[in-house]
Amino acid sequence: MKKSFAKYIALFLAAMFTFSAAGCGKDEAKQQDAAVKKEETASDAEGNKKDAETKELLQKAFIMADGAPDVTASAAILIEESTGTILYEKNADQKMYPASMTKVLTALVALDHFKPEELIKVGSEINEVSLDSSKAGHVAGEMLTMKNAIRGLIIPSGNDSANVIAAAVARRAENNENLSFSQCEAVFTDLMNQKAEELGATNSHFANAHGYHADDHYTTGKDMALLSRAFMENKTLEEIANEKGFAGNGADNMFTTDESVKTQDYAWRSHNLLITDGEYNYGYASGIKTGFTDEAGDCVTAAAKKDGMNLIAVIFHSEDPNRWLDAKNLFEYGFNSYVETTVAGAEDAIAEAPLKKHKKSEGDTLAVVLGKPLTTFLPADAADKLEVTVTYHDTYAETDKEGNVSLRAPIEKGAEVGTASYEVDGKVVLEAPVYAGREVAKGNIFSTIGHAIGSLFTLKGILTVVGIIVVIAVIIVIVRLIGSRRGRRRGGYSLGGAPRRNSGLTMNLNGRKRRTRRRRRF
Repeated sequence: MKKSFAKYIALFLAAMFTFSAAGCGKDEAKQQDAAVKKEETASDAEGNKKDAETKELLQKAFIMADGAPDVTASAAILIEESTGTILYEKNADQKMYPASMTKVLTALVALDHFKPEELIKVGSEINEVSLDSSKAGHVAGEMLTMKNAIRGLIIPSGNDSANVIAAAVARRAENNENLSFSQCEAVFTDLMNQKAEELGATNSHFANAHGYHADDHYTTGKDMALLSRAFMENKTLEEIANEKGFAGNGADNMFTTDESVKTQDYAWRSHNLLITDGEYNYGYASGIKTGFTDEAGDCVTAAAKKDGMNLIAVIFHSEDPNRWLDAKNLFEYGFNSYVETTVAGAEDAIAEAPLKKHKKSEGDTLAVVLGKPLTTFLPADAADKLEVTVTYHDTYAETDKEGNVSLRAPIEKGAEVGTASYEVDGKVVLEAPVYAGREVAKGNIFSTIGHAIGSLFTLKGILTVVGIIVVIAVIIVIVRLIGSRRGRRRGGYSLGGAPRRNSGLTMNLNGRKRRTRRRRRF
């Protein structure tokens, strides 16, 4: 009975070791999962792909660099073009009059409806501008390309060019060549406001194509920065913005042999003193547009490029020459104080979250990702101080008694599972949602058994099984030794070390002999 009991103990211990082996291939499974994790996260969550491809609106730099210049403008903003990072701002949400900076949006709308090389015809709309307006000098009946009309809009800041563009676009948009100019202006300004909203400039309203003052014609520093950013992303407009002047035929000499078509030659010079040769020239400047009315004051939206960094500065109501100096000082501050920092790539794991109730064969952790690259500009001394922590949503999170958080399966790939908080010196500078980098299937008893069996065929699993066999063998040897010793004690020993027959006399505890009754054999 005792031998059987010992065998049961040995089998029970062996079974315990075998079940514990269910996790013996865990590390191996992690290695296998890591091999495919990069591939899985490479195709981001379908729900986040569109976000990754859509440019973010303006976002303030996580940390503002020290040494910002004193700016005399009533309102100003400095952004990095590719990321939309705000590097400096002053009253950037305040309602301001844009004056001729409006023409940035006019050009954008024009190229939504015309190709640069398409011809348009000048009409009586050129007479619908105030006498004190800046003009490019168009004449009625003249033919010119849309690109050159935009040149007239940007370089000499022609209000007549703005009206020519507005009329051409409105009549095409409405498919009606008989629209009056007032009707054209209404159609075109609707298109301007729709375009502004599309670009995120939602705190603006435009009442004309040129920027001549109207009380209901206004914008903000942030909105104008967004419009300027879109302008500089268009190669045709970027080229025009950086031109110091233009000398040539409005129709690009397409009708030199046809005298029946009216064209004219132009010689325009830019009003932007940051790009022209003179006292206020800034060597890195690349555009964009000036503006002035009595109500708006001297304005400029300017661009500059240096060492792969593209900046846009918007200056409102800064009396000359301060608008040029404000822009230059902001550019120098941006170029010298900030560095580009890639916080995380779209595929980079922000954290590895432990899992619960999952298929163990797929791995025991989940890579959480941003789903889109996060690149920004930071002060040079702050980039190395950036730290990230992740908190998980209650929908998926489970916390054990020790305070350890795990995510509960099932989890769909691309599901928002938490929030990443970026900190510098203990201060949260950015929060962003994080997503599941892969699908996590819910586990069951069959998947657990299958994983346990599968793990036996890994190197670690084989070594573990060998170890279990050795342990079981040792247990069996120990049990047998114990059993044999107990058997020998029951059999007794003679003085010579060999067992002897009972003679019928035994010694009691006091050393006295007593006779035992011998059974009679039959």
